[in-house]
Amino acid sequence: WGSPSASFAGVGASSSSALGSLGSSLGAWLGFAGAGQNHHGAHGVGALPAEAELTETYANFGVELQAWVPAIASVIDREIIEQLIRSIDESDQLWQQALAPRGWRLTTEAPRLAHQGIGSSMQELSVFDRHLPRPLCEDQSAVDRWNHRQKLEAYLIHPSFEPSQRQYVLDRLREWRHRGIVASAIRYEGRRTNDLMPTDAHILENLLIKMLNFQLDFANCFLSSGQAPPMVKHMGQSAAAYLRQVTDQSLFPRPAPHYEVVAMQKVWKIRPGSQNILAAMGILLHSLKRHSRSYQSFPQALRNAIEQVGSGIQTGQSRPFQFF
Repeated sequence: WGSPSASFAGVGASSSSALGSLGSSLGAWLGFAGAGQNHHGAHGVGALPAEAELTETYANFGVELQAWVPAIASVIDREIIEQLIRSIDESDQLWQQALAPRGWRLTTEAPRLAHQGIGSSMQELSVFDRHLPRPLCEDQSAVDRWNHRQKLEAYLIHPSFEPSQRQYVLDRLREWRHRGIVASAIRYEGRRTNDLMPTDAHILENLLIKMLNFQLDFANCFLSSGQAPPMVKHMGQSAAAYLRQVTDQSLFPRPAPHYEVVAMQKVWKIRPGSQNILAAMGILLHSLKRHSRSYQSFPQALRNAIEQVGSGIQTGQSRPFQFF
């Protein structure tokens, strides 16, 4: 991922065994957007497909995508965003109450590179701290709670952007929750503050890939940003289908990510916009369901979102899965 921030490396490194395969997938995720060119050799938004290139995709999947996209958005909203916001608020309260009697305070400010050690006499515990400092780390229950907090924080840090994104990302997620289903609240290229912040599409991309990395080695096995397919096999098999990101993420400001699906020697091109990665995920899951046993490794809630088409399955009936 180009030039990831040090704080993100800390978040990833603090993962415990409960994190599943997230840690092992960070290498691919951190390097994923570093390629300066897409597979066509074009840069930036020039890689986006023309309308004529979309005809076959929407002739084959147009009806299904109308159901898949909101269903996948609902899964992310329910399984990730709602739980993430609630858990962070509860964690804030817990740590504030625990730290105050010790003369400490919890801070969510991005780390300052200058003037370290100068400032308030009150000691601070930053959400960007990889490990608890002494004497807090002497309490194993506190260590366990802090490790869990770091898993939550990983969802707020896209590895292509600086730590200062954290509060902006959290504010965007709160707005998404307030306005309902994710897909209706996302602005594809929208940046509220400045070009140093991720687009909504980056935020959604980060949520989805981090979610999947908890369940399986998704970033290593099912993501590509160039002509070559993913190098890591899943369950001993090369990917029958995978996502390919085509916009140049080395540009400034970084363009919104754009995905297409490579499946069985065919490339399904998808319309740009806020729903792009949701549509790509729907086609990816559909392709894996038909051609790969890896499909069963994906979260049940996402599989239900695909299987509901024509079956009457409700995504809300899926078995809850812990993504933190």
